[in-house]
Amino acid sequence: MIRFFKNADGTVKEMWLGVLVWAALCEAASVWWVEDPLYTGLGVLIGCLMALAAVWHMWKVLDTALDLGEGAQKYLMVRSWGRYLVFVLVFAALMLTKWADPLAAFAGLMGIKASAYLQPFVHKYQEKKRR
Repeated sequence: MIRFFKNADGTVKEMWLGVLVWAALCEAASVWWVEDPLYTGLGVLIGCLMALAAVWHMWKVLDTALDLGEGAQKYLMVRSWGRYLVFVLVFAALMLTKWADPLAAFAGLMGIKASAYLQPFVHKYQEKKRR
């Protein structure tokens, strides 16, 4: 696990930090503003884990596609659709089993968007901290 984290690109680590900050905000909201915090908190956690995995997957897919040349577009499309299929299956399982809140899982998954917007600020902060 440590080697996995060390091998990740700096941008991936910054995106992961953004996802975790977003998840912490969603978890805090789920504790105070919902009727069943455990049900909602599990949904946020599942969404956060999907977001962390999706960031890593996108990085690996893009890294591989840059070396492919002509087959890169098809490779990117197939891998993206595979990622979306996993999201749909997880959400379907959550809706059918009622094990966790699918809307909260969606909120956790939106950590990808939040981290994409936060990444330049996190990068600037870390660069300033290094100096």
